[in-house]
Amino acid sequence: MAWLAFALPLGAAIAVIAVLGLPAAFALRLRGLTMLVVAVPAAFAVLAVASILAPLIGMRWSILPALAVAAALAVLLRLLRRWLGAPPRGEAARRRGASSWRDFWIGLGAAAIGGGVIAITLIAAIRTPGAISQTFDVNFHLNAVRYIMDGGSASPFTMDLTSPGQPIFYPTLWHAFVTLVAQLSGAAIPVATNAVLLVVSAVVWPIGALALGRAVAGPGLRVTLITGALLAAFPNFPLFLAGYGVIYPNLFAYALMPFLLVAGLQLLNLGPARRALPMPLGTRWLLLLGALGAAVLAHPNVIHGALVWGAVPVAFAAIRALRGRPVPGPAGLLVRPHTAPALRRAGAILGVVAFAAAVVLAWVAGRTTDTAWQGFYGPRSAALQLIGGTPHLEGHAWTVSLLVLLGAVVAWRHRALRWALGSAAALALFYYIADAFPAAEWRTFFLSPWYNDPRRLAALVPFGALPLAVLGARAGWAMLRPGLRRIAALRPPAARRRALLAAFGLLFLLAAGQAGTLSAEQYVRTSYDTRPQETQLLSDDERRLLERLDEEVPAGEVIANDPLNGSALGYALADREVLFPHSGGIYDPRGYELVDSLVGDPAAACEMSRELEVHYVLDFGKQYVLEPSTSRAIPFAQMKHLDRSPILTELDRQGDAVLYRIEGC
Repeated sequence: MAWLAFALPLGAAIAVIAVLGLPAAFALRLRGLTMLVVAVPAAFAVLAVASILAPLIGMRWSILPALAVAAALAVLLRLLRRWLGAPPRGEAARRRGASSWRDFWIGLGAAAIGGGVIAITLIAAIRTPGAISQTFDVNFHLNAVRYIMDGGSASPFTMDLTSPGQPIFYPTLWHAFVTLVAQLSGAAIPVATNAVLLVVSAVVWPIGALALGRAVAGPGLRVTLITGALLAAFPNFPLFLAGYGVIYPNLFAYALMPFLLVAGLQLLNLGPARRALPMPLGTRWLLLLGALGAAVLAHPNVIHGALVWGAVPVAFAAIRALRGRPVPGPAGLLVRPHTAPALRRAGAILGVVAFAAAVVLAWVAGRTTDTAWQGFYGPRSAALQLIGGTPHLEGHAWTVSLLVLLGAVVAWRHRALRWALGSAAALALFYYIADAFPAAEWRTFFLSPWYNDPRRLAALVPFGALPLAVLGARAGWAMLRPGLRRIAALRPPAARRRALLAAFGLLFLLAAGQAGTLSAEQYVRTSYDTRPQETQLLSDDERRLLERLDEEVPAGEVIANDPLNGSALGYALADREVLFPHSGGIYDPRGYELVDSLVGDPAAACEMSRELEVHYVLDFGKQYVLEPSTSRAIPFAQMKHLDRSPILTELDRQGDAVLYRIEGC
């Protein structure tokens, strides 16, 4: 029954994307799969712009400012359509309509193949629609949604949940999206979060991955279906990130990254990108800017991933221009561009200089301070992880690795596709540096934008491996096809047998791609496991207490808590403000003094209670989401044995979880 009710927030999430993104695509007269590829990032670009503009014009965050921005964008694109190169109406457009709709439905169906597998795996891993990840970052992400709902601002420039009164830039696109889903569906914050997680992983990523596969391997039914089957074959993304952290914004940004890469390939005119997804020049630039803006406001380190992936394609396109080589034409054949050779060379030089400047700026401005992560494997083991197709995960996916290897051979033999091999190698190299070596200055020089974290870089490996796997599977099918056709012709009707054999081949490819999925699914399952474990955020008893907290604590009250356990979620689950909504924040020193003196110095605690107007305390013990020895636990070391405090009166208890009121002052 709970899963049936889950359909409402799921539908709300999909509807938000469709309602906000499709007007822009329609205004540009886009059709087929191209319409989807533009509409998805357009929807999130609209959300990003609306979240920034709404507080500036005095509007609370809701679907209304987003609808206003979507309508304004559609009108603007309609007015500029002639200059953006949108295709005109007419007989030719009507003739293309039937094939465009066929391409649309085939593409949507192919994305649904892989997306369905991802959705089933995620549902099996999280088990209930309202599951809460037992990981460090979930306190912040769920509380940030409540903060937006209470404060009315989803702007990345007003988020001060971890530094009250001192807002800093923080990418809030994920939280703005979840807030809309919660508002529209009436779902609780954990349910709305899981709905968005499912839609981003099983809808947004499949559409972008399908576009990327076609941009490298070409259009056509065979490539489309192969890509649909293989987009779920890499457990490092999105499954692994769905359990790790849990770093929802990073997962969101990575899911948007294929749209950015496709736009880059379109502008560079590499491979069959323009033939696979026909769009005018103006639309290519709009896709690039829209996808870039949306992805950056989901998480800025997507810039660094895109730059690493794009370094070889940019160099390849520049060398091609400097040497005056032909480029792919509309029909797929190599043609001489109309641009004068001197102008091409000048453009190539300027482009390389601009790209190099972007790299320098990104690595200087995008450095992080929390870079303590070290490699988990040595050089040999990390190399084996890469070759096995499951970096930083247990088990191996040798079938997928074989397809990637075959695709690498295909890319090398076709000069026009060698850049794809370079992109895959660059991402693999960055992961290898992260997981094969201990902390060092040279390592931090490369990896700082990802906090030196091997897991985030392991999740980027599929962005280079997927296009190669599609190339490999396409080549494998071409080699097997003559034999399969002979088998199909042995008994009539041959056409039906060919279709059955093709379907069997697709199912085999889909099944073979799941070889490494089990370890990722188990990882996600463990991350959401509420049974007692060594490190845990929120037990079942603690959650039950929080879910009735609003019945016992009046609105407007603030509750003292320890943010290293699940008590911080009293804000997200019960809409009752807590002193410490996240353990990584900078809060009023008096709050730390209060929790430190509840038992040891009740008089001081009473004074702080009066100054801060804090009259309630949550005691969830010392079962922490991190190791108890962490430095983050030091300010809360004395918040124990609260039953001995003479100023605390027990109000409610669920197992070992207790709600106290400060009454003995």
